Amino acid sequence: LLRTSRLNPRLSAYNAFRAPFDFNRTPLAPPGTRALVFEDPQKRKTFDPHGKEAWYLGPAMEHYRCYKFHVPETRGNRISDT
Repeated sequence: LLRTSRLNPRLSAYNAFRAPFDFNRTPLAPPGTRALVFEDPQKRKTFDPHGKEAWYLGPAMEHYRCYKFHVPETRGNRISDT
């Protein structure tokens, strides 16, 4: 986000290839932050926990206000909005 473009020094390198970064559209948090990922009611049983423990990896840039998480229980990555 902070590196300048070689083609146009007034723009950041990110802005040279994509639209300007919008912090309201893709909020950021420190990577490695512990989080609780919401489980959809259709995918869980009635009295199961409503979330799973996970670690924040970064924003999911191709999704609106979504984040990438690593869920140790499943040993996989997941994209979630909450």
